[in-house]
Amino acid sequence: MSTQNQDPAVDLRPDIVAAATRVFSARGYHAATMTEIAEEVGMRKPSLYHHVRKKEDLLFAIHDRLIDELIAETMNVLSSSQTDAEKVRNVLHVNMRFVARNRDAVTVFLQERRAVQGERWAALVVKRDFYEQMIARIIAEGTEADAFVEVRPELAARAVLAMANWGYTWFQVGGEMSADEVADVFADIALRGLLTR
Repeated sequence: MSTQNQDPAVDLRPDIVAAATRVFSARGYHAATMTEIAEEVGMRKPSLYHHVRKKEDLLFAIHDRLIDELIAETMNVLSSSQTDAEKVRNVLHVNMRFVARNRDAVTVFLQERRAVQGERWAALVVKRDFYEQMIARIIAEGTEADAFVEVRPELAARAVLAMANWGYTWFQVGGEMSADEVADVFADIALRGLLTR
């Protein structure tokens, strides 16, 4: 299943990764067992080991797939012809919809990030930094165009993202406000701080 140059987590079956995501979100990575994951996916534990070497493979796959999906969706905003202010707003829409759609995976991503180690962690940090730099670039371009106030773009990017990222702890699909309505509130707050008067 794996070669020296290929991470075995890359080829894991989506249903197994989805089952692990639910178990890790509910129980926490360290408390979760391979037996629980096997039961969640509907197979016996020995059968699970035909697909997965170890529990960390599943954790890495969750992280890797999640950040790749978020980067791809955000890239669409970045490459659009919208104004920088519209891009900030739409980044928050992408982020809040993403949290709403992937609540278990975002929970695992944010709560269990330190459980991924070594080269795998280094690879995830590269992707995470690239994602944050995408948002910082929008803010830097807005400043250069005199649409945004002078601000450290990387710090402002983290502030913008933090508003939506922690939605996994409180946002409820079908609740009082939709993901898009929450994103608009966050965007209004962010843009009041960014836009030149």
